[in-house]
Amino acid sequence: MIELIYFTGKTCGVCKVLKPKLLEAVQENFPKVNIRVVDVEEEVEFTGQSMVFTLPVVIIKADDKEMYRFARSFAVYEVLEKLKRLSKISS
Repeated sequence: MIELIYFTGKTCGVCKVLKPKLLEAVQENFPKVNIRVVDVEEEVEFTGQSMVFTLPVVIIKADDKEMYRFARSFAVYEVLEKLKRLSKISS
């Protein structure tokens, strides 16, 4: 099972622009990927456990193991590329 975790915050301007684009692209291209959006202000403990210290952060997990992490400045296509690789492996 592949999971994408998107860490965001209410004051993160980049998050507001990137989140809808990224989530739409992932849902469209990888409908089986589970998506979890984490508001760092509401889920402080989970954010700390995930060692997230900046925003936005995207973590891609396969079978509950972290495979890829993107932080601060990254493009939608970079995330999609890693998902593509993982979906080939897990097929």
